[in-house]
Amino acid sequence: MAPATPIQPNRRGSTREDVMLAGSAYGISRSRSVGISDLSSEGAQLDGHDLPTTGEEVVVVAGPLDVMAQVVWRTDSKCGIRFDEVVPHEIIERMKKDATWTAVAGWYR
Repeated sequence: MAPATPIQPNRRGSTREDVMLAGSAYGISRSRSVGISDLSSEGAQLDGHDLPTTGEEVVVVAGPLDVMAQVVWRTDSKCGIRFDEVVPHEIIERMKKDATWTAVAGWYR
């Protein structure tokens, strides 16, 4: 019997859910269309082009979500954001439901 693989600690304070939603990220200098592909009550992953830089403050708007956040990491096509305030569970559940309908309708994947 093979030894069990050790469980890696979760660096995040809350569990992330895979979603795919269209949204906008508004910064001081400009706005961007983004995709939200990873979501929790404390943060999200944004996908897109010319994303904000690490440390930049943004307002993220997607469906029922309208929240201030700070970029905590960035690559060429993705960035991670931490919300300034915890997003209520009801809003996260509504967004997950919207993401399910997006996939069913064929708008993604």
